Amino acid sequence: MAVWDWFLGLFKDDGTLKLDAYCGELAGEIFYKELAVQACVNLIANAVARSEFLTYEKGKEKKGENYYLFNVEPNQNKSSSKFWRDVIHKLVYHNECLVIQQDEKFYVADSFDPVKFAFKENIYKNIVIEDYKLKDTYKESQVFHFELHDEKIRTVIDGLYASYSKLIIVSSANYKKNNARRGTLEIPTSYPQTDKAQKDLNELLTSKFKRFFEAEGGAVLPLTNNMKYDELESNIGKKSGADGKDIRAFIDDIFDFVAIALQVPPQLLKGNVSDTDKAVNNFLTFCVNPIAELLTDEINRKLYGKKLYLERTYVKLDTSRIKAVDIKDIANALDILTRIGAYSVDDSLRALGMEPLETEWSKAKWMTKNYERIEQRYKGAG
Repeated sequence: MAVWDWFLGLFKDDGTLKLDAYCGELAGEIFYKELAVQACVNLIANAVARSEFLTYEKGKEKKGENYYLFNVEPNQNKSSSKFWRDVIHKLVYHNECLVIQQDEKFYVADSFDPVKFAFKENIYKNIVIEDYKLKDTYKESQVFHFELHDEKIRTVIDGLYASYSKLIIVSSANYKKNNARRGTLEIPTSYPQTDKAQKDLNELLTSKFKRFFEAEGGAVLPLTNNMKYDELESNIGKKSGADGKDIRAFIDDIFDFVAIALQVPPQLLKGNVSDTDKAVNNFLTFCVNPIAELLTDEINRKLYGKKLYLERTYVKLDTSRIKAVDIKDIANALDILTRIGAYSVDDSLRALGMEPLETEWSKAKWMTKNYERIEQRYKGAG
C-alpha cells in the first residue's frame, strides 16, 4: 500500500492528476437462512393443509358446521388452505399464533399483547387483524393460543447463522478474489496533467477496465499515451482456499441446521430422492403429527370443553392422507385390514382418497371365518 499511496500523492487537487481506484464490492445480502426457513415452513404448512379435520359427535364422525369451518372456509376472506398456512407460518416464525372467533368465524391475529397470570385466565389485548385493531379484550378461554416451543427456535437459528454466515461470506470473497483477473498498468511520468487527461484516465480505470474484465467474449482495451497493461498470472483452476464446492457445502450446512431445528428431515428439505419414504415417515412422526396434536388439543379444550370431549365429541386432525397413495402399494394392506374387521369398504375408499359410499353395507365391517375367539379354540381342544 505504501507504493500506491506514494503514487496517489503525486497527483493532488492543485492542478495535478487525481486517481480514483475501482473496487469491486460484494453487493446484496445473503438469504440462505431465510430460504431454508421458508422452505421448512412451506413444507410443514403444505402437509397440514393436506390433512383433514375430522369432527366427531358422541364417537361418530359427523360433518357439520365445525367440519366446514376447519376444512373449507374458516372466514369469508380465506380458504382453509390459506388459513392453516398462515397459522403454521406464524407458529414457526413467532413460536406462537393467536386465533379468535368472531361471529362464528375464525381469524388469525397479526399481532397482540398477552397479559399472563398464574392462577387466573390470561388476557389478550391490542389484537390486530389485517391492519384493523380490535377494541375488545379476549380471555384465554375465548381464543386459540397455539405455542410451539418453550423457546423461540428462530432465535437459536439466528444466533447460529450469525456466526456461520461469516464463513460463507469470507469463502465467497476468497473465491472471487482467487478467480479474479489481475494486472499492472504502467503510466509514464510524461502523462498529461490536464483536466481532459485526468477525466480520460478516470474513465479508463472506472469504466473501460471494468467492461474489459467483465466481458464474456473477446475484448480489446484501447490504451493511449504510452500506457502499458500487463496481465498477471491467473489463479483460475488452482486450488487455493475455498472453491465453489466448499461454499455449496457451507450452504448445505445451513439447510441442515435449520431442518434439524424444525425437525424436518434435511434430505426432504433439499429434495434428495434417496430413501424418500423413510424421510417422509420421519417428517410425519416427529414434525407434522406433534403439530397436529398441538392444534387439536387447543381446539378441543377451548371449543368443545371437558364435558363434550369426555362424551367423545371432539375434533381430530387426520394426517394419514398427506402421503400420495398408490393403490398397488396398499392393496394387500387394505385386504388384510378388511378381512380382520378393522376397515369397512368406506374406510378403504377414504384411504384411497375416494368418496365413501355411505350405505349400510359399505359401513359394515366384515371378518373371514379363519378368525375365531381364542376361547373357542380351547373349548374345541378339550
